[in-house]
Amino acid sequence: MEVAQAWELCVLLLVAVGYVALGVNSYLNRRMRKQQSRRSQVLSECEHCSVELVQSMVPEVSVPEYRFRGMHLKMSSIHIGFDNVGVKLKSNGKCILEGVSGEFQPKRVAAIMGPSGAGKTTFMNALCGRAYYGTVTGEIRLNGRTASIAEFKPLRGFVPQDDIVHAHLTVREQIFYSAKLRNPEGTAHEVLENIVEDVLNVMQLLDVQHSLVGNVETRGISGGQRKRVNIGLELAARPTILMLDEPTSGLDATTALDIIRSLQKLTEIGMTVVMVVHQPRYSLFTLFHEVLLLGLGGQTVYLGPSTGALPYFKSLGFRMPEHENPADWFMDVLSGKVRNEETPSLKQTELASHWKTQTKPAPERSEGRRHATNPEDKFKFHNAVDVKLELLGMGGITEITGAHFSQILQSSGIVPSEPALVEMKKRIGFEDDSTTRRGLARFLLGLRSSFSHDAMCDLPDWEKDMEQSEGSIISGASSCATVDKKMVGKRAHFWPQYRVLVHQNAIRWVRLWKQKTLSTLLVIAAAIMFGAQCTDKLVPGNILCPLKINLSHLAVGLMVGIACLQIFGADRPTFWRESASGVRVIAFFLARVSISLFDVLLWTYIYTGVWMACASAPCPYWMWLIAFRMTAVSSAGIGVLLSAVVPEHSSTLATAVTILIMGGGISEPQTISEAKGLQEVLGFLSPFTWAIGENYLAVIDLQGGEAAVIDFAVDIVEGYKNIILSLGGEYLGYVTAAYISCGVFGLLALVSGYLALRFSYRGKQA
Repeated sequence: MEVAQAWELCVLLLVAVGYVALGVNSYLNRRMRKQQSRRSQVLSECEHCSVELVQSMVPEVSVPEYRFRGMHLKMSSIHIGFDNVGVKLKSNGKCILEGVSGEFQPKRVAAIMGPSGAGKTTFMNALCGRAYYGTVTGEIRLNGRTASIAEFKPLRGFVPQDDIVHAHLTVREQIFYSAKLRNPEGTAHEVLENIVEDVLNVMQLLDVQHSLVGNVETRGISGGQRKRVNIGLELAARPTILMLDEPTSGLDATTALDIIRSLQKLTEIGMTVVMVVHQPRYSLFTLFHEVLLLGLGGQTVYLGPSTGALPYFKSLGFRMPEHENPADWFMDVLSGKVRNEETPSLKQTELASHWKTQTKPAPERSEGRRHATNPEDKFKFHNAVDVKLELLGMGGITEITGAHFSQILQSSGIVPSEPALVEMKKRIGFEDDSTTRRGLARFLLGLRSSFSHDAMCDLPDWEKDMEQSEGSIISGASSCATVDKKMVGKRAHFWPQYRVLVHQNAIRWVRLWKQKTLSTLLVIAAAIMFGAQCTDKLVPGNILCPLKINLSHLAVGLMVGIACLQIFGADRPTFWRESASGVRVIAFFLARVSISLFDVLLWTYIYTGVWMACASAPCPYWMWLIAFRMTAVSSAGIGVLLSAVVPEHSSTLATAVTILIMGGGISEPQTISEAKGLQEVLGFLSPFTWAIGENYLAVIDLQGGEAAVIDFAVDIVEGYKNIILSLGGEYLGYVTAAYISCGVFGLLALVSGYLALRFSYRGKQA
């Protein structure tokens, strides 16, 4: 008992330190938010002032409003080709997709459209290896090499139709954790922050970066903003291919248009965007570089430029009514609801075969990269700097000091704040408060690019190569390297991911303080109720002593077991998404369990103390705590296991039934006293038997020994002793034996929960 008491003191100290750490983490997180807001304001102001400076000095040159600083892709571009791709359901062998051939050009936005049941999402799932429900046929090529996109997860981002996000994290936190978990291990913190800033800017989320995402119960950001966060989680991984399943569904036309325009910006940095779209308005439809139209039965009806779809169908003899949305009209044609007046014999089922005989439209040429450089451009910017200095009476200076630069800004009507001015100087390359004319001209020239090209940027090797390749710049030709698994790299190790996920869950824990408080109050209420019923009955001479101990343990088990269902139950879609993105299952699992363990331990301390006070329990606090701790740990294992195995809608009932059977049926004192054969085996396997039995035997030892036991309870004592003192219990003692048995049971339940999480729904983790 003394060893167990010493161990409990160590656990208590650990819990106290853990709760202090949770509080400190919350405080530091709040302070960091203010710093991040200030940094975002400075960066935005710096970008705005830089653009204004270029426009004032070289007004004939157009520059983008924002340049990416962290979104350098892992690979410059990927060309996707597919021949005769089809999918047959494993359940009944039905073909739901057939003979889809074509290609998606790199650095372009491609849309997959078709009526309901045409196989749009199935085709996208087949491309990226997520069609777990069917058998995929045909050939898929990446940059000319036969391969599945699923083999290169770090190069692929997949945005599900449902907004699977963390309700109790802010917008910025969600994107930061995604960047931290999905970028190469060891990526500098500054680079991660730049990635987050890029995502917030391109998805227009800067104004709500510190707002909780929220859910049905908790007020948060709007539906359109949630959709942007859903996309931003994938962008944070800097994928070369971004695939989206109906990103505009449920949004108003204006919000949908904003999202597509945001995605268009990503093609400027080399990203290939492929999405399933349902009934877009025509102004949105024309933003797509390429459109794949699938007919009923999952066959290709058209694949080419979006602007070429209407002329193609008109060439087949279809006539679109005036004031009709062409995108909606295409769906009517593919569904067979539009009669072909010129060629009545052309049936809807023949559109796919007719497409195969047509000369395919040539893909539109990609626009050249913005940062194309040539001697004429360099001269223009150098000359602009010289002219500006001459106008300000500084034509003879060789170096531009900070004072000179401030005069240049003021003459252009630009008055930045002090932090923004400091940031601009860093980007220009000021050293000892001065720079050269050439340095300023180079900075201004670099502002034409979609990427930041300044003294603070370190471009990836492939980006440097493309800058040096004048042919690629002038023609806009795609530089498609061979896709190799070596360039993908390995997933981050367990420990780095575990630390990030623990930090993430610690923040979520603090945000749920109202729920935690309510749960604690319910634990106190249960302790008062069950403790009051035990008054004057916790002595060996009372016939109700073993029964009251049993009921008190059963209460602890039910509360802890049901509370632990929240660990995975409602967040399974989140787990599936993160697992598919490269998060290790063991890291996700242990991070959730580690944070939840603090609640289990705290509730045990509180329950024991309140229960003892109400029951006027005669034995020491530590004796009761040790027993209740065994029950709590075992029940927590049951809750974790069932939250990972049983569907959420049935998990509460399943947990209640399991604990009632184990603690209220198998381990009930009268049942133990009469246990023979199978009943005795079941009693041995139930952790409640060990915890309740150890508790009852400890009460007897401290209050007169077995001589004080009432005759009616002698068989109960013998029943518990037969089980607890078996398998070496006579040498270990019943406290140690019970500790080991309940610990082993809890560990087995946790391992089983992990295996269930790891191997169930494997298709959703692809």
